[in-house]
Amino acid sequence: MLVLGGWALYALIAFAVNYVPPEETGAMGAAAAENSVSEPAATDTLPSVGPQPVFTRDIYLTFDDGPCENTPKILDTLDSFGAKATFFTIGSNVERYPEYAKEIVRRGSLLACHTYTHDMVQCYASGDAFMNEILQWRQAVTNACGVLPDRICVRFPGGSATEYAANISEEIKQRLIADGYRWFDWNAGNNDKWQDGNTNQLPDEEYYLQSYQASLRWFDDKPDTPVVFLMHDTEEGTVNVLSTVLNDLVNRGYRFRLLDSHPDWNM
Repeated sequence: MLVLGGWALYALIAFAVNYVPPEETGAMGAAAAENSVSEPAATDTLPSVGPQPVFTRDIYLTFDDGPCENTPKILDTLDSFGAKATFFTIGSNVERYPEYAKEIVRRGSLLACHTYTHDMVQCYASGDAFMNEILQWRQAVTNACGVLPDRICVRFPGGSATEYAANISEEIKQRLIADGYRWFDWNAGNNDKWQDGNTNQLPDEEYYLQSYQASLRWFDDKPDTPVVFLMHDTEEGTVNVLSTVLNDLVNRGYRFRLLDSHPDWNM
C-alpha cells in the first residue's frame, strides 16, 4: 500500500515552485475545476535541467477526477508516445461518460477507483461509508464496461493524509487491504489543481511545466524509487502540456507503467 504524496512531499514542491497547499485539500486533492487556457505553441519546450540520467526507470502516470470530455484527448496523446496511464475515476462520472470509461480500457490503460462521489464529508463519514463508495464505483464500472479490472487500485479523495480522513484513514486502509485492494497516493505532480503557488502569475501551462520539472528533480539520483505522478484529465492546461511532458520523460529514460504492476501489490 503505497503511502506517497502528503504534506511532507508537497512541502518540497512548495519550496521549489512557491506552492502553498490549501488546508481544505489535505494531501493534494480538490474538487474538479475547469481552466480555459490557450494551446501552447508548437515550439514550446522545457528549459534545460542539465545532463539527463543515463538509467532507465519507471513512472506511473495517473489522472484523477474523470472520465470527462478531455479523456479521449489524453488517450490520443498517450497513444502517440506508446504510453499508458492509470485513471482514478469518479463513479458518478463513469455513469455520465460510460463511453469514455470503456475507451480507457480499450486503449490498454487502467481504470481505478476515486470513489463514487468524491464528496469528502460523505466519503469519510465512516469506514462503511467509504467502502460503500467503492461498491457504487464498482457497479458504475461494471455497467459501463461489462467487467472490472483484475486488480482495483484506490485513491483517497484529497489523498490519504487529508484532514477529512484523519480519524478514519487507518480503518479504511485496513479494510481496503482485507478486501484485496491497494491504495495509492502520489510523490510527484504538475500542480494543475493548486494555483496558490503560482505567485509569479505565470500562464497556467508554464506553471504546470515548472511544477513538473521541480518534482521530477527529486528523483534524478534515485533510480530505484518508482514515481507516481498526479495530474487531472479535467484540466485543459494539462491536456495542452501533456505532449511536452511525455517527450521529456522519454528523453529522461522513463518507462510508463500501470499501477496494477506496482511492486506494492506483492507486499
